[in-house]
Amino acid sequence: MKWLLLILVLYSMLGCKDTSLNQNNSDLMPETKRTECIERIFEKDSVLGEIRNHASESKSLSLSIMNYTKELEALDYTNCPEKFVSSFQEHIEAWKMVTKVSDKYPSLRGELHDVFAELEKSKDSTEFNDLVKQVWDTWYKVEENAK
Repeated sequence: MKWLLLILVLYSMLGCKDTSLNQNNSDLMPETKRTECIERIFEKDSVLGEIRNHASESKSLSLSIMNYTKELEALDYTNCPEKFVSSFQEHIEAWKMVTKVSDKYPSLRGELHDVFAELEKSKDSTEFNDLVKQVWDTWYKVEENAK
């Protein structure tokens, strides 16, 4: 009887030890997945941003922005933290708002930063600069929520 009791206690202790190890591994897994998701989104944004920056050489800035934001919206945000996702959505919306000014200049062409430099000198410069500030402000929020 003593041996049976001792065996039950040992199995019980081993079972608890295994459970805690599995629990620790599963606790790490979501954090790893969150990090991987954020890194993947940043990588995709970098690639899409480069495309956007040069698309305005042959297409209107508004079309370049709309293509860029459409691609960002189509990314898989599964496993990303909610705050990161919501701030990224705000960033996408801020980009879309830039088209309020760029729509007025459909024939303006060039690399994105060159087009921006032209718009910063346009009659709509105040509105444009405010909209670009929103893009940057939302980007800083994205970076903050990626931590």
